[in-house]
Amino acid sequence: MTRSMLTLALLIVPSLAHAQPGAGTFERVTAFGANPGGLEMHRYVPSPAPSGPAPVVFALHGCTQNVSTFRNTGWEPLADELGFYVVYPAQTSANNPVSCFNWAGEYGDEANLRRGEGENASLIAMLDRMEADFAVSDAYVMGHSAGAAMAMVMLATWPERFAAGGVIAGIPYRCATSVSGAFSCQSPGVDRSPAEWGQLVRDASSHAGPWPRLSIWHGTSDGIVVPANQREALDQWTSVMGLPREPTATETVDGHARQTFSQGGRVMIESWEIAGAGHATFVDPDTGCGAVAAYVSDADICAVRHMAAFFGLSGAPPIPPPVGDGGPATLPDGGPAPAPSDAGSWSWGDRDAGPGVTPGPGPGEQPMTSPDSVHVCGCAVSSGPVSGGWLALPIAALLLARRRRILGRA
Repeated sequence: MTRSMLTLALLIVPSLAHAQPGAGTFERVTAFGANPGGLEMHRYVPSPAPSGPAPVVFALHGCTQNVSTFRNTGWEPLADELGFYVVYPAQTSANNPVSCFNWAGEYGDEANLRRGEGENASLIAMLDRMEADFAVSDAYVMGHSAGAAMAMVMLATWPERFAAGGVIAGIPYRCATSVSGAFSCQSPGVDRSPAEWGQLVRDASSHAGPWPRLSIWHGTSDGIVVPANQREALDQWTSVMGLPREPTATETVDGHARQTFSQGGRVMIESWEIAGAGHATFVDPDTGCGAVAAYVSDADICAVRHMAAFFGLSGAPPIPPPVGDGGPATLPDGGPAPAPSDAGSWSWGDRDAGPGVTPGPGPGEQPMTSPDSVHVCGCAVSSGPVSGGWLALPIAALLLARRRRILGRA
């Protein structure tokens, strides 16, 4: 009975597209050090290979995704262009029946949330392996949904190891430490004060700063991880960095709202609201950025390229400084920013983006809605746009299978 229900659950997960590969080498690394979290490591070495120290970006997939799915987000062609490494950690079904990183712990066990334990220890071992094999200049971590929530775990527990992070449809660190709590974090969200959120990060390690910079993205129509989480993540990291909660500046880029929070003339946090978008990593295949797949949607904006610019990866064109901001959004290694074409609105099409590249849609133009009908994030479950009680059966089966596996170990 359980097996048949699990089969049904798999049928409702969107089919996976083939990965959008780069010209470099993709490989699995089977022995990367201590692996208490039981994760897998895959990596991409760009072509041409870096001749000197180069950054590495960790890209963490969401629930029901895998590495093949997440390769569609556009990191590899960008790595070839700019010369950096990509690490794709992978969750296993033995750890989570729908391949979620366990950002809220595992049924009351908070090891994954404590520095040097569980899945965060495995991810740091992957970084150690990259630094042993290559000359790594800086490390960055990003993810989508459960992967984004796990990226927040890494930024909180290992802040000295990452220069910056990026989260798409993410959740604040320690929003939950239980299954029921994870439900609440996803929707309707958990409301805490900035000071309360910030203290959770400060308590996660002995680090006293400086803190990793952060790029936060959310679709305004995300019904799976609701946009309230974007506000709470901002509360958490402005508190950690000692920044005012009000943005330094607000602008429109590629048709979407971007807020920036600056310190000493440098943007420390950026926050993107993707108009009309659902639960997905945002790609722009028409410009060569990514390919549509499960929870990877064409929103006419390339999230990973904008993140690369925010990270300051060599050669990435910087986003121009917002009006009223004291300095560039990233290190100016990509040359001068173009002049805004219309009252502060700007698009990648304004800067050497190649023939046929046009700005993304403005408000009200072709809003993008996630096609996904179900999502399971960190062992918490939430139905998406499709209504109907029939979703409850496969979801319950997934949780039942996990419970039986745990009881079998006892």
